[in-house]
Amino acid sequence: MAVPNATPPPGLVEPTETLLIDNFDSFTWNLYQYLCILGANVRVVRNDALTPEDFPKLNIKNLIISPGPGHPKTDSGISNDAIKYFAGKLPVLGVCMGLECVVDAYGGTIAYAGEIKHGKTSKVRHDGRGIFKGVPQGVVSTRYHSLSADSKTLPEDLAITAVTQESGVIMGVRHRQYTIEAVQYHPESIMSDGGDSILKNFLLLKGGTWEENPEFMGTTEPAILDDTNSKPPTILEKIYAQRIKDVEVAKATPGTTEADLNTLLSLHLAPPSIPLIPRLRARSPALMAEVKRASPSKGDIALGTNAAQQALTYGLAGASVISVLTEPTWFKGSLLDMRVARQAVDSLPNRPAILRKDFILDEYQIMEARLHGADTVLLIVAMLPPERLQALYSFSLSLGMEPLVEVNNATEMERAIELGAKVIGVNNRNLHDFQVDMGTTSRLATMCAEHDITLCALSGITGPEDVRGYVKEGVGAVLVGEALMRASDPAAFIRHLLDIPPAANVSPAPKSTLVKICGIRSKEHAKVAIESGADFIGLVFAPQSKRFVDVATAAEIVQYVRIGGQPLAIPPSSSAGNLPWFANSATRLEQSLKATKRPLLVGVFQGQSLEEIQHIVAAVQLDLVQLHGVEPAHWAKHIPVPIIRAFHLPAQSEANGSAAVGQKPSLDAGLREITRPGYNEFILLDAVRPGATLSGGAGVAVDWAMARTIVDGGEVPSSSSSVPPLPLPVILAGGLTPENVAEAVATVRPWAVDVSGGVETDKVKDPAKIRAFIAAVKGAPSSHPNSADFSSVMQ
Repeated sequence: MAVPNATPPPGLVEPTETLLIDNFDSFTWNLYQYLCILGANVRVVRNDALTPEDFPKLNIKNLIISPGPGHPKTDSGISNDAIKYFAGKLPVLGVCMGLECVVDAYGGTIAYAGEIKHGKTSKVRHDGRGIFKGVPQGVVSTRYHSLSADSKTLPEDLAITAVTQESGVIMGVRHRQYTIEAVQYHPESIMSDGGDSILKNFLLLKGGTWEENPEFMGTTEPAILDDTNSKPPTILEKIYAQRIKDVEVAKATPGTTEADLNTLLSLHLAPPSIPLIPRLRARSPALMAEVKRASPSKGDIALGTNAAQQALTYGLAGASVISVLTEPTWFKGSLLDMRVARQAVDSLPNRPAILRKDFILDEYQIMEARLHGADTVLLIVAMLPPERLQALYSFSLSLGMEPLVEVNNATEMERAIELGAKVIGVNNRNLHDFQVDMGTTSRLATMCAEHDITLCALSGITGPEDVRGYVKEGVGAVLVGEALMRASDPAAFIRHLLDIPPAANVSPAPKSTLVKICGIRSKEHAKVAIESGADFIGLVFAPQSKRFVDVATAAEIVQYVRIGGQPLAIPPSSSAGNLPWFANSATRLEQSLKATKRPLLVGVFQGQSLEEIQHIVAAVQLDLVQLHGVEPAHWAKHIPVPIIRAFHLPAQSEANGSAAVGQKPSLDAGLREITRPGYNEFILLDAVRPGATLSGGAGVAVDWAMARTIVDGGEVPSSSSSVPPLPLPVILAGGLTPENVAEAVATVRPWAVDVSGGVETDKVKDPAKIRAFIAAVKGAPSSHPNSADFSSVMQ
């Protein structure tokens, strides 16, 4: 077989049966080989190797426009001009992009096909005429495209000749007068059926009109592809049909049957929900931030997105609702995405409500949503008959979820209002053709004016100008998806979108570090700690400790410390925004310290039972509990006061090869739990003495470089590589003394420090050392943010 000449000589005057215009696609050569096997004499030229002035010089019998990437308006080179010039003169065949070029050349629209097919097959229904003469119905076609001809704008000159059986996407068009044929799929593919017949038929065509080829056209024109009864389904109809199948599969799967879901709900295994309406009305305008990897209108948007991390970023930046796409075929979402998104924000003090964004058509899906952590679901009026809409709305309410009811026109708005919907979203995108009209919300807003309805604007919102305009029209919330998913810094984009002032920089020296004097065993030493300015007093209840204090003595010390002070009352979190779990806990505790006007009393336990800890907390009236052993994290849920949990780091003497400041340390399984939110409110870092497995009481210093790296690593990732994470508030313990504590504070930047043996002489608390230690800490500069700085950073 001859090697194709991709760079023909000037003029191209040599007789050539077939000219194949290459739109820079490797499939061109597959097509070339197939045609050569069929006996054709083929010459290949790139779409930029000719000009319209060359066309009259060409001596060819037919023309083929090859597949290619991109859009025919921008990426097809000379192809469209060639189609127009040779129309009526000789046969023309377009393949894949070639079809799009034919439609575009005659004034049609090339748009998203409603589905993305790359290397996928579909069965094709055709009219049996022209190139489809003698080709069986239902042949398998191989597809590599996301664009296709829009049937609504197809020019009168062109007729639809083939569509996919399952979705009605146009797979073939033909000029009604000229011998111009085109197919959207790849007949040359090894996976396509009937490709040889199609290409043979094309090579047998002669002249430029169908009048010259009566044997290919039959006596009557079939109407099956052009009549209204065979109108291709809309994108919404395709998705609806697929979701019906998906639900039936899920219902039939052991473990996820409808009965199973009812049982799980009856066992209260669904996480607690929050009401949607108060969450939306807490901020104006409220932001509904969406996790969306792809869409039928845009194709792939952000396939690599981690739903949990994206949701946490949204929650910390001020989103009131997090919308999670759970539809897998077109939007690349899942129920797992929604579950981990919910888990990621569960520990936030003002966590966003979770919306299941899907095509809900069955009560089963609402049960799924509730079990996976949703607080609300989307009900699309355009998709649901009135009785189904009412049934699904009522069922959602029965599970404690006020639905978001979506409309797109006045008729649908009337149905939503008659339904009694309290939250109505106007989708600016028509789900039948996915066209966006930003005026849709504006036109429908007045219909809600006399009703107690929270109106939401959905789709197409890209900037603060859109938001400001909608707020003036009474819109209470906006849903933003694609713009957020494409933003390099989602948190900064949210501030820009909602006109929130930029985050303030953290002050380098906002306050003095807090101090805990641990191992107090007498009222006298407690008095010294109080007078010296200690923020915490630690009482050790671990029997094996040399600083053990019995319950009776501890009760006396507690009673003495409480004289003149106030009971501990942790203030509620601000409703204005969100802080990560540990930053929020530190902020609230600092506020309570100011209110109590005394040190807080901490009971230290190691290796004791939960029952014993609970008993001592009640008997002694402790303010906090420090778990210094390997106690399970979930014990925090059963102890009625805030928890400090100790994490055991290598000592400086054993930290050979440890990470330098700024480098990520190598953490064992226990240390990887440091930033797990929702259980202990505070983190204490202590050193393990050589040969031991647990820290505490040995006077061994922590590896400060590792501790600093943990602090700088923060508790949640930053939303931008250019913005460092908010520092992790930790309590630094281990080997601290009046002489080294200032250096430790400067190196590690802890939120608080904890000392015991470092302020003792002959194993007894030394008042002079206590005073010196606290003075050294309070006089040392600290660049760790205080509560005001935490709040300003996260706004």
